[in-house]
This record gives sequence, structure tokens and C-alpha cells, in this order.
Amino acid sequence: MPTVVIDTNLIIAGRWKKQSSSNRIIDMVIEGELDAVYTTEVKDENLFILEKVKAPKDYLDKILRFYRHSKKVYPDRKITACRDKADNRFLEAAVAGKADYIITSDRHLLELKEFEGIKILKPGSFEREFM
Repeated sequence: MPTVVIDTNLIIAGRWKKQSSSNRIIDMVIEGELDAVYTTEVKDENLFILEKVKAPKDYLDKILRFYRHSKKVYPDRKITACRDKADNRFLEAAVAGKADYIITSDRHLLELKEFEGIKILKPGSFEREFM
């Protein structure tokens, strides 16, 4: 089973588009069809952004279920490969968690295409490759 890191933009996209690839990927983690890893920094950012966009309680509950079905990892090194410094946290989580994929719509991460053997894909591309 692949291990993934999910970028904040998937969490936000899932909130607005219930039938999106992003939402289906979140569901796959909850249903045990995918393994996901995260760091405290990533989770805190996601919950902060969801609060800012006033996510409904049912969606917040879903994201909390996502985190209960995901594994918290602890990066042991700083990575500076991404032009947008804030996006390096996703690379750090992926390396620490030995992820196979980073799923994102962020152009700075996508332009890397791959990092240390970890594929970086858009949600739809991941879904087509994995399904």
C-alpha cells in the first residue's frame, strides 16, 4: 500500500468540492486504502487554514478522522530543495515517513516532479496512477 503526504491545498479542495480527487484521496486514507504521514507542523497548518475558511463541523470531523488514520512522523533533517521555503515541510514529512508520493496542487512542489525517489503528483494524476 502506498504511503502519501497530502498537501494543505488538498485538504482545502476537499472542503469545497465533495466529488473531487482530493476528497476521494482523503477518504482512501480514512478507509485504510492508503497510508498517510504528517508532521505536527503540517497538521497545525491544515487545521488553522480550515478554521480560516470556516469549514463546517462535519468536514472538520472528517479531517480529524483522516489524522487518526495517519501516522505522525518526526523529521530529523531540514530540507531546502523547494523554492517556496514553506513547502519544504512536505518534503521533510515525506522523507521522514518514507512516503512514496506527495500529493499536491502546489506549483513549487510539482516542478520538482520527484524528490529522493518520492513522486510528486497532482491529485487527479495520483488517482489515475494508483487506481
